Amino acid sequence: MSEYQVTLLGIPGVFNNGRIVHFPYRKAEGIFYYLCVEKKVNRDELISVFWGSSDESSGRKNLRQALFQIRRCLDKDAILLHGKNSLELNPKFGFGSEWDLPEADFALRQDRFLDFFYLKDCPEFEVWVENKRRIQLSRCLDYIKSELAEPLVCRDITRLRRLIGTWEYWKPWDEEMVLTGMKCYMQAEKYDWGIQMYHEYVKCLRRDLDEEPSHAVELLFRTMFHRKEVSLIRKTDRKDHFFGRLAELQYIDERIFWFLNHEPSASVVIEGEVGVGKTALMQQIYEMNRDAGVLELVSHCYCAEADFPLKSWRDLFKQLENLQNEGKIRLTESSTALIHLVLTGMATENPDVVHGGNGEYLSYMALENGVLNLLKELAGRWRIILYFDSLQWMDIVSRRLLQRVMIELGNRQVFMIATCRIDGEQDIRGLLAALRERDIITTLPLSCFTEAETTEIAGNALEGCGDAGISTREIFLRTEGNALVLMDTLNMIRQDGWKEGRPLPRIDMLIQLWLEKLTKEQRKVLDALSIFVEHAELEELELLVEMDRMELIEVLEQLLLTRFVVEQTWDDYIIYKFRHRFYKDYVYQHLSMGKRRLWHHAVARFYENQKNGERWLELLPFTIRQYEYSGYPEKADTLRNLQNNI
Repeated sequence: MSEYQVTLLGIPGVFNNGRIVHFPYRKAEGIFYYLCVEKKVNRDELISVFWGSSDESSGRKNLRQALFQIRRCLDKDAILLHGKNSLELNPKFGFGSEWDLPEADFALRQDRFLDFFYLKDCPEFEVWVENKRRIQLSRCLDYIKSELAEPLVCRDITRLRRLIGTWEYWKPWDEEMVLTGMKCYMQAEKYDWGIQMYHEYVKCLRRDLDEEPSHAVELLFRTMFHRKEVSLIRKTDRKDHFFGRLAELQYIDERIFWFLNHEPSASVVIEGEVGVGKTALMQQIYEMNRDAGVLELVSHCYCAEADFPLKSWRDLFKQLENLQNEGKIRLTESSTALIHLVLTGMATENPDVVHGGNGEYLSYMALENGVLNLLKELAGRWRIILYFDSLQWMDIVSRRLLQRVMIELGNRQVFMIATCRIDGEQDIRGLLAALRERDIITTLPLSCFTEAETTEIAGNALEGCGDAGISTREIFLRTEGNALVLMDTLNMIRQDGWKEGRPLPRIDMLIQLWLEKLTKEQRKVLDALSIFVEHAELEELELLVEMDRMELIEVLEQLLLTRFVVEQTWDDYIIYKFRHRFYKDYVYQHLSMGKRRLWHHAVARFYENQKNGERWLELLPFTIRQYEYSGYPEKADTLRNLQNNI
């Protein structure tokens, strides 16, 4: 049996074993193409489409002649008759065409249906052809748009370019096309392709329609240029490399760019479960904008400080104090005094009054107004981005202050990026709802990595490790795509190698495995560090571990090489803290009750012995907390009363 190939997209044609089939006249050829698309038709339908202006008798005669010519050119059994009226192509001959292709193949064809095929005095056929061309365009664009909506398409650069190129072929003036294409190229970090696409779109728009690109297109083009610049300063150190989250990075960075260029924008709150990578994503955004000429202020909220008023703003104001001392910013005398108040002030029994470190009392309203004036003063010279990590632990006074700041200054003079657990405290939900109702913030949900993303990340992270047979499927099943567990699991595989069949531990098992690798001295220092609310200084650790300072420093240097501890400077002090809250909680929970109470009491007495020193007001809240944990509630209440009466 002969093999027929039918071409309907582009210049149509029929081929028999590679040789073109010539029909005696165009209407017979048109009827064959009609049958290829519609599959099953009746005689009246064909007469109406091809001989609509003729009487019925002439139409039927012409149709019989056309069918005869089709059979003569192809095969006498090429067309099957069903009864007296129905016709269809014989499926045995395989008269398939591009019209029957799966959507994935059909949609990427850049050829118009029956291009350059025209029948004289046959308007009904032309209407049918135009309708099929509209269907072709709809099928193509529906498929392309659905594919481009999938984040993973940006990881296949060749396919991405083909999808966008096909859309551009069909609708070169389409604004949705250029906006979607530029966004996808940004997500794929192919900025030059996006820039080229923009210029081609503008050229086409001006030449063919005598129009200029819209504000949305121009804004996205400028955003893309900004995105290209900040991409050059992203961290590339393999040790701390940031994997994935390209769509989320683009989402946040676009809104920052709009804010920096005085365009309508919304601050971003990153929400997700524990360990999903919220803090890492926020840190990456911070790094990307660090040298962009903006004033970035970072503050961390801690569970242990949830009851300490204004503690959630302390990190931020400490940075301002350091910047002022370094001469990088200049503030008025009143703003300088306000910074000192926030750093040393304490709450009183009256929730509307704050006690300053200089012995004065200040109403909360006055404090709010002072912070607003300070930020306005800074905004006169800087664009300000505030970063708040773990909003769910923010104290009530800090929440009230943040709400006032964002309502009055948000997205005009101050932009905020924050992280929050999806199971966060209900109190913070009220703040978020109030800001969301005013369109001040938008929520960015952060999910665990998918299996495909986990596979890609594992491939990048384990590149060159030399281990064969690594099961990324097993890695995904064991880590469930949780970013923290995944990265620590990959670190373990890089260090210890892959052993087939060996179970991959979850986060608590991973922590225990790492702890077992520590020496007795290292573990003792780690245990002692977990006693402190936030961080510890050398002198404080010496109190508990009973080591001389040089030995303690050597042990801390060893711990810095692990994943547990980080070293930072705070004022004139060197402090040590856990790299992640997970680690601190795990170590602390595995201390015996006796050791906990003994060490808490030792720290509390150490702090109380400094009550005549300059840092007493700063240490007093921590002294109260340490006495509570050590089982001395009466002593804690006494100091609390002292705090309220200062």
